[in-house]
Amino acid sequence: MEIKQIGNFQAIALILIIVINYLVLGTPRTLIAETGTGTILNMFYVFLVTIILVFIVTKLFNNFKGKDIVDISEFLGGKVLKFIVGIVYILYFLLILSTTVRIIVQDLEIIYFENVSISVLTLLIIASIVFVYKYGSSAIIKCNSIIAPIAGIIILVIAFSNIQDFSLDRIFPILGFGAKETFITGASNIFAYSGLAILYFIMPMLKDSRNFKKISIVSTILIGILIIGSVSSLVLSFPYIENINEISSLYVESRDISYWQVFQRIDGIFVFSWILALLSYISVVLFFIVIIFRKLTNTKKEFPVVLAFAALTYAATLIPNNIFMIRFLEDVVFKYTNIIVAIFSSFIILILANIKYKFVNRKNNLINNEIKDMPSENLYENRNT
Repeated sequence: MEIKQIGNFQAIALILIIVINYLVLGTPRTLIAETGTGTILNMFYVFLVTIILVFIVTKLFNNFKGKDIVDISEFLGGKVLKFIVGIVYILYFLLILSTTVRIIVQDLEIIYFENVSISVLTLLIIASIVFVYKYGSSAIIKCNSIIAPIAGIIILVIAFSNIQDFSLDRIFPILGFGAKETFITGASNIFAYSGLAILYFIMPMLKDSRNFKKISIVSTILIGILIIGSVSSLVLSFPYIENINEISSLYVESRDISYWQVFQRIDGIFVFSWILALLSYISVVLFFIVIIFRKLTNTKKEFPVVLAFAALTYAATLIPNNIFMIRFLEDVVFKYTNIIVAIFSSFIILILANIKYKFVNRKNNLINNEIKDMPSENLYENRNT
């Protein structure tokens, strides 16, 4: 699974598909539960913080062209740190993947598949992904480049199709639960941008690593548009969105959309795109899990690794046995795991690696300068010694 020729559009699509599934998952409801009517203001604030962090990340990667976070960890702390970071990211991707799949499949069962058990529905979805891998990772990336933009556009269409029901009165009080909740505790809503974790792994795959900064900034802006659009629509449409607990808040919006007398109840289109986005999401996350695993183990055969992690994902998906555990996973585990692993841990590793890089370079420069300043006879004697 060596991919070294990913274009800008394909790279951006890989990042977007993660966030699209988070939005379908119910992330807007979680965001609004944290900051209430102040969520719109909070989202602009969080977007500003995120774009600054992404800009810093692109600068920190300048010293590590063609490397991902696992390679950088090896530079910082040797093979031990490389192994630890690799395992942490594999567990992180497995946890987030199984949580997302379980919650979305649960919603699909409630909406359309009442007579199909969670285990069977999940098995069908994951088995289809394993089948797709028969065609190679290039097929996955190309398909995702089609699915991600379509799913993103459908989300925005749903978000603004009920614009006639928007009420500006619902954004007041504009600070929601208060300034502290909006700007301090509400800063934890940065987890909504955790799909940008893919940036830590995408550098070695790019056709031109010089486009890394452009890809990062464009991806962040597009994610911001999707998140702010989805959240604004929910805040302006519903007096208290936190009461929508059973199914995806975006699906709730889609049920009320109709275009003239021709298109009634277009929620079916949303659910169809939702399923395609879920399939693409699973494929992409498994793709990165396998890349990390092969980097750690030098495994040559790819398909057995895909089967193993697909089986682990299926098993982990079935662990939650009640709605309370599922909501705990969504509101607590999903949120804070993203913040700790995807946002801060990797950022700290990058900073420390750059400090070491500068220290090593300075030391090497001092040695080179000493050699240059050394008299030729001394230099000859040192070489003989």
